[in-house]
Order: sequence, then structure tokens, then C-alpha cells
Amino acid sequence: MDNIRIACVGDIMCGDSFSRIGMGVTRSLDKYGRGFVPPDIIDIFKRHNLVLCNLECVFSDIGRKEKSLRSLHMRGRPKTIQYLADWGITAANVANNHILEQGQNCAIDTVLQLNKAGIKAIGTGKRGLFEPGIEAAKIDFGGQEMTVLGLCLLKEKYTFNGGGSLNEVLEAVKTKAREGNFVIVSVHWGDEMMDRPSLEQRKTARLLVDAGAKLVVGHHPHIIQGVENVGSGLVAYSLGNFIFDGSSEATGWSMILSIAVSAGEIVKWEGIPIIRGDDYRPALASGIRKEDLERRIVQRCDILKQEIQDNEYEEKYVLELQEIGFQSKRRLRRNLLKRFIKYPPIYWPQIIFRPIQRRLGTW
Repeated sequence: MDNIRIACVGDIMCGDSFSRIGMGVTRSLDKYGRGFVPPDIIDIFKRHNLVLCNLECVFSDIGRKEKSLRSLHMRGRPKTIQYLADWGITAANVANNHILEQGQNCAIDTVLQLNKAGIKAIGTGKRGLFEPGIEAAKIDFGGQEMTVLGLCLLKEKYTFNGGGSLNEVLEAVKTKAREGNFVIVSVHWGDEMMDRPSLEQRKTARLLVDAGAKLVVGHHPHIIQGVENVGSGLVAYSLGNFIFDGSSEATGWSMILSIAVSAGEIVKWEGIPIIRGDDYRPALASGIRKEDLERRIVQRCDILKQEIQDNEYEEKYVLELQEIGFQSKRRLRRNLLKRFIKYPPIYWPQIIFRPIQRRLGTW
């Protein structure tokens, strides 16, 4: 496999989360259309043979109810799929904890829209129907074949795991690697807002690489975690948010992971810093900001080089995760109160009762 370039980005969510209904990414996309992503980023994507992302929402109008906060939450417009293709996205993982937010039919419709736009859907299960069964996506570059598998390791209400368990994915990786394919695994894992992987992530990464994966690309934490060589493979634990609403500084930057592949091996990689600009639009970092983010990417990678004492690492990780969880809840409540009067009145009771619905399992 010669002269192949791969670009990977993190989470893409082209709808509005419930806390930003009418004020999120959807409104911005309606405003800018295809111009939402700037030309310099598109130029980078176009210089790569494969551009892989994680889609964190559905793109379907099936069952859409304009007066229902639940129905609009994390729901993108179908026309946006073509924007993704125009920007240069060529493959999208859908094995994650949000793809079934609006039901299985919406998820299937999203895959149909992706196929129509020429974007490979990854992690869709049997025949793209979100049913048990692993179907690897095959991508051929002039006789040079890559296999991409999607996997979600989160156990949440709206999760689709990609069609199989971790052990089943490991067997699929082994099979494809023995056939001589360059195997990529796009995996939804880890914990939100953590700047480093858990021990479980690192152990899973080792299993995937030992099975034959050459590239493991992670998402879900919404912020950058490090990149490291593991055996004969490269692991990017989390690439952050490429397109997402939010106001936290921690989620306000991410990166494009650019990879060069030659003779079936990764020979070079670099992280290109991206910032969340006005109206949630991604933008290339420049000047002092770029230099700062490049240093921070190196720092996140250096964390992975430190010697690990399992018990000490896990204890510190759990304590920090708990504190981050408390901070996130406080920030959400504060932002809801700040924006409450801006929401259409029809949504006020829905926002107030959402915590109760979540506890009851009806949201």
C-alpha cells in the first residue's frame, strides 16, 4: 500500500442539543450552508484519500415534531449529509451512544442518506439495519484495500455497538488482517471531558492492535486525548469535537489527525489544531493560538509515556472523573438559567421536566 493519506476528525453533531434548541449548530448551518466549513479545512481534507469522522446525530426527518424538544434533540437536517460530502468527508462511524436517539428508522434513514452522498457508513450492523452482525466497510484505492470497522463500547440507552461485541470485532480484525488488509477501527469509548484514556481504553487498544489493526481512532470524550504507537499500530484515543455545540474552553479545540501510509504501514502522523469559532464553525488555529494548541497536543501525548501504576492511575482517574461530572452538571444548569428566557415558551416545561424524565428512563 503506497502513498495513501488518511485524515481523521472527532465528533460531528449537526443538530441542536436540547440546551441549545434554536441556538445551536442547526441554526448556524442554516445560515452558512456549505460555507459552514471554511475552504482551508476543505483543502486539507481534499488532499487525503480517506477522511473519517464520527457522526454523533441522525440526519432524518422521520417522526420529526417541531414542538417536541425530545424529537429535535441531536437531529440534523438530511440536506447536511451532502454538505459533509462536499467538505470532503468520505467515511463516517455511526456506532455510538446517540445514533438511536430518534429511533432505529431514523438511524437507517441516515445510513441511506450517507450512501446516497457517497459517504461510507461504518458500524451500521447487518445490512445497514442496526441489527446484530458485523459488516466491515471496504474501501479500495486502486487495488489497495482498507477495511474500516466501527465499535461502541458504551452501555447506554441509545447505543448501537456496531453489530458485535469487542471479542467479535477482534475476530473480524484478525480475519481482515490475515487477508492483507490495512485495518482501521473507529471506536466510541472512554469518559467525557477526560484528557487521558482510562486503563480499560489502553488495554482495549492493545487488544485491537495485537489482533491486526493498524489504526485505532477514538471518540466520545469530546476533548483531545493523546496519540501513541502501540506495537505495530497507531492509537488516537480521542480527537475531540470537530463540529459540536458547547461553550466549554476544554471542548473548544480539537485536531485533524493526518496520517501517511506507505507499504501497508503508517510512516508519519501529525495533529493539525482546530478551534471552535463563531457560530460553532470549525477553523484552523493560527499564530500564537496554534503554537499553544500544538504544545498541548504534545502534552497529551506525553501523558501516555509516563510509567503507570495501575491502582494509583485508576484511583486518580476516578476521582477526577467524579469532579468533572459535578462541574459539567453545574455548568449545564447555569447555562440553562442564563438562556431560559430565549427559548420559545413551549419548551419551558419540557426543559424543567427533562431531569425527571431521564431518571424515569422516558427521555
